[in-house]
Order: sequence, then C-alpha cells, then structure tokens
Amino acid sequence: MYQAVELSVNDRLIRGVVRGPEGKGPFPAVIFHHGFTVDKVGMMRLHELFARECVKAGFVCVRFDFYGLGESDGDFNEMTIGKELEEAEAIYQWTCSQPYIDEKQVVISGHSMGGLIATLVAPKVNPAGLLLWSPALTMYYQAGLRARTLVGPTEKGWDIGGMELGREFMEEAATMDFLQMAYGYDGPVLILHGSQDEQIPVDVVGRYQYLYKDQCKAVIVEGANHQFSSLKWKGQVYEESIRFITELTKGADR
Repeated sequence: MYQAVELSVNDRLIRGVVRGPEGKGPFPAVIFHHGFTVDKVGMMRLHELFARECVKAGFVCVRFDFYGLGESDGDFNEMTIGKELEEAEAIYQWTCSQPYIDEKQVVISGHSMGGLIATLVAPKVNPAGLLLWSPALTMYYQAGLRARTLVGPTEKGWDIGGMELGREFMEEAATMDFLQMAYGYDGPVLILHGSQDEQIPVDVVGRYQYLYKDQCKAVIVEGANHQFSSLKWKGQVYEESIRFITELTKGADR
C-alpha cells in the first residue's frame, strides 16, 4: 500500500507518504521524522529504504516533509523547532485516526533533528515507543556552528549550503532546554548512534540514558558516521530498529 498525503497544520501545508502492508489492518505504525535540511527520503535513501523494511515486517511507515523542506510548502527560513513540534503532533494525531492503523501501537522515530523532534513530542502524545537515530540533542550548537562557518549572513538569516536558515530558528532554540522539555515520557526507548558521528557527538547517548534511565537501550554502531553511510551500518540500524518495533508490538494483529 502506498498513499500520498497532504496535511494542513496552522495553515502550513505539509506533504507525506504512507507505505504499508496490503489489507485492512489495523497495523502497528512507525512515524519517521527526517532531520535538518533533509527530507522524508533521506540522504542515500536512508529513510525510504527503512520504510520498505517496516512494510516487510508488517508495519505501516508514515513520513512527512516538514514545512519548508522536501515537497511541503513554505521556505526553509520559516522553519523552527516549535513549528516542527506542532507538525509532529498533528502527524501523530492524523496517523492514529486512520482506519488501517492500530492507534495503541504507534512508534515515533526520527534521525538527527528528527530524533530531537521525536524526543520532544513524545511526552505530549505518549507513543508506544521511541526510536532515535543519532538524535540531535545539541541542535542549537550544531546549527550555530554551520551558520558561523558557511556563507552568510543573508537578509533573513544565514546561507547554510544553499538553504537559508532563519534568525527565528536560532532565537527560539536559544530559549529551549531540550532535556527539560523531554521529561514525562515513560515508554521504551531505543537509541542508535554511530561511534564516529561527525555531526552529533556520541556522548549525547549518556544524556539520554540519564533522562530515561532503565527504559532506554542504546546501541553504538561501531565506526558509523552521522548518516550511517555504508551497507553494513544501514543494515545494523534497520535490523535493530525492526527488532525493537517487533518486540513492542508483538501480539498485535498484523
């Protein structure tokens, strides 16, 4: 099953895709959030190939482009963490409302900044599980580094490799305490992080373990970079992710 979707969130039109098994369901579901400057397909099709693995395992996978990215409306300079949180919550509610989805078996996941968004929206929607790939708990500092080292400034912010990061993003992020915002989710968590991640330091895993305590399992992918850009690393990330989701949803009618 393949479905193209449009969703309006506070007058911001975002577009997504749903991949799922054939049949009426209801099926367990995975919502996957992409990262900073990327889209629902992902670099080297990282997210698209994961969606196909989800379908093979009997899950629906829902992916949207955040506003200002991919096929969604808007410009990147309008993007902020606060807006993406609004969109993520709306995506969750939309997913749970679909007749082919088991609303009690919805896992939220994401890569990089998408992992941060998943972290921050989890206490609001209380998903069945939280699956994080290289979550960008240091997003404010990483975005600031790119703004300082690449071309810019621009009229509305900074030129970061051909995309314009808005000042509103940095001003809002500077006021956010991500760990404090993440408190309140008490479900199972799996973190997958490359040992050689060049963008988000692997030591953020320790902060997550401090936050989630015994409910958190961490897997360090030895040698992997931020994008898990080898067949071996991708394979490990997909295998661990599918195992985690399967264990959470075993017994569901798939």
